[in-house]
Amino acid sequence: MENKFLGKKKRRSFASNSLSKKDTNLSVFLLTKLIQSAPHYLSGSELANLLNMSRVGIWSRINKLRKNGIQVDATQNLGYRFAGEPNFVEENMINAWLEYYNAPACNVYVRDEVPSTNSEVEKILPDLNSKKPLIYIANHQTNGKGRFKNQWESPKGGNLYMSIGFKPDVDVLKLRYFTLLQGIEITRLLQRELNREEIKVKWPNDIFMNGKKIGGMLTEASVDCETINSLIFGFGLNLNKTPKNTTSHFPISSVKEELNSTILVNEITAKIIKLSIATYKKCMSNKSDKVLLSEWGKYDFLHKKSVSLLVGTKEVYGVAYGIDESGGLKLKLRNGRFKVFHAGEVSVKK
Repeated sequence: MENKFLGKKKRRSFASNSLSKKDTNLSVFLLTKLIQSAPHYLSGSELANLLNMSRVGIWSRINKLRKNGIQVDATQNLGYRFAGEPNFVEENMINAWLEYYNAPACNVYVRDEVPSTNSEVEKILPDLNSKKPLIYIANHQTNGKGRFKNQWESPKGGNLYMSIGFKPDVDVLKLRYFTLLQGIEITRLLQRELNREEIKVKWPNDIFMNGKKIGGMLTEASVDCETINSLIFGFGLNLNKTPKNTTSHFPISSVKEELNSTILVNEITAKIIKLSIATYKKCMSNKSDKVLLSEWGKYDFLHKKSVSLLVGTKEVYGVAYGIDESGGLKLKLRNGRFKVFHAGEVSVKK
């Protein structure tokens, strides 16, 4: 079966690597070296010198990586080479890809199963004595969070369920476009890397492909006197498994179902982590509003579609015309007048 994501990689110089044996797990250090050299081999003696270990020690550590589902080829007189990642989130792989793509330093937690990654970050973040972003990833959620207290169905099978925690300590207005901008940036990344322009963002927090929902975002914040103390960005993306039990108003799919190819979950996760942190910094530096207003139309799933918007118990009908400067959804109502809405559940009318 074909593995897809991403393009061919250039061999990277060891000198450009910022990872230090003193501050990282040796398995991650070893795996990063193998990824940097792929598809070429690294000899056992070269790796032994790099890690200040015996060749037997290298062999033992390679076997541990293999037991975690990581594919490492070994050929006599050539050495070892990275051959593939498992179709589930694996902590060494995540950290190695983050290093490969030069992502900012962050605290990474990877678990096989949790109730909710957002809930786990909510528990840890207040006591974390670090300004580094807190990343929490799981292969399965038993009680994943969606909007309006809906459950985000999170089956095992190579999907992405992730939350990123920040401690911004800034005025609420500084991060008012945060979720919308994340939607644009993630959509742009997926379009570029998968070469599919039909991937779009639906106001305010969903990712669509071929008219089907493949991902969603949930941002939760702790606010004290108009100051955001903590911010949690939750993101789910159906990469290789389509949830079956869902209450969504839209058809649900996965990237694999739409492309008929398996997606490398660890590599794309590292890319999204790096991007999401950069988007957060863009908001913090007041560079989000111009980007949002100029770029939203390019990726807007609802553009000029007839929609219904459920606000509380009231249903409003109109045609979607993008967003205004506040990030609200602009609808042209049946009476010809325009009105902006800042909350509600949108459905497309056929």
